[in-house]
Amino acid sequence: MTRTGYYYESLAPTWLHHDSGYRAALTQHMRDRMALQGFEIVAPIRIRQVPDGVPAPVGMVLLRVDTEVEEFDIEVGEGR
Repeated sequence: MTRTGYYYESLAPTWLHHDSGYRAALTQHMRDRMALQGFEIVAPIRIRQVPDGVPAPVGMVLLRVDTEVEEFDIEVGEGR
C-alpha cells in the first residue's frame, strides 16, 4: 500500500477564511472527491493559507485543502 497526498486550492474572500460553514464545505468536498475516485482517506484533512507563490488579490486569501489517501499497489506479472 502506498500513501499519496492530494490537495486543491480555493480562492476565497478573507472573511471566509475562519468561517466554520465554509471550512466544513471544503472538507466535505475533499471527502466526496476522494470517495468518488475510490480512495480511502488516512490522514486528517487540513485547511491552511498558502504562504508563497502569487499573492492573492486584495481582500482574498488562497486556501489549500490537503490530505493523504491509501492506494493499493498492484503488481502485474509478465504475460505468457
